Amino acid sequence: MISVRSEILAEQEAWTAHLQALFCSLNIPPNPKLENLIAAVALYCRQNHPHGVQRSDLNLLVARAFCAVNERDCAARVLESLNPHKRHLERWLEVLCELHHFPSLLPFFSLGIIRPADWAGAQLDRMWTLDLGRLALSEAEQHEMLLYRSLRSIIEHMFVFWDATAGEGVLGLKGLETFNLEPKKKQGRTFTSADDLLSFIGDLFLRQQEARGWRTVPVLMNLDL
Repeated sequence: MISVRSEILAEQEAWTAHLQALFCSLNIPPNPKLENLIAAVALYCRQNHPHGVQRSDLNLLVARAFCAVNERDCAARVLESLNPHKRHLERWLEVLCELHHFPSLLPFFSLGIIRPADWAGAQLDRMWTLDLGRLALSEAEQHEMLLYRSLRSIIEHMFVFWDATAGEGVLGLKGLETFNLEPKKKQGRTFTSADDLLSFIGDLFLRQQEARGWRTVPVLMNLDL
C-alpha cells in the first residue's frame, strides 16, 4: 500500500513539475490560484493520461483549465503559443469556456483537425472547420472502409456544435483529397473523391436532423475550391 501511494505521489509530482515548467516558459507568474490549477490538471493527467500526453493536448487542457477559473488572459497566453489556435483566439476562448464535451474533442482540437472558423457572411459561432489534411493516417488505415469509419467517428463528435442553433450553421471542409485513394494520374472511379465524401457527410447530418430535433442541417463548404 505504501509503495503504491508513493508511486502515485511521484507521478503527481512529476506532472506538477512539468506544468510549472510550462507556465514558466509562457511567463505566467505563480500565485495561489495557479498552484491549485496545477494540482487539478496534474491529477486529471495522471488519471486520464497515465502514459503521457502530447504537448499540444496539454497546452489546450491548461487553456481550458484557465477558462474554467475565469483567467482568460492566461488562457489567451497559452493559446497564442499554439498554431493554428492563435489565429482564432477569441473563438477558442468562447469554445473552451462553454463547450461541455471537451474531453472527447481534445485530440481533434489540439491537432487543429476541428477548429472554429472565420468566413465572411457566416455567424462565427455557427461555423466550424474540419481539416482532414491534418489527420495522420497509417498505411493500414488507408482503406475505403476504414477511412469512412474514421470520418463518421469525427463527424459524430461534431453534431453537438449545432444543437443550440437547431442545425443552422456551416461546416467548412479542407483536405478532402487526403481521403482520395486514387493516384492523380488514374482516371478510374473512386469512392473517396471530394464529391463522394461531401455526400457521405451530408447524409450523416440529414440522419441527425430528426433525431436531434433540428430545423435544418449545416451547410457544407469545400474550402479547397
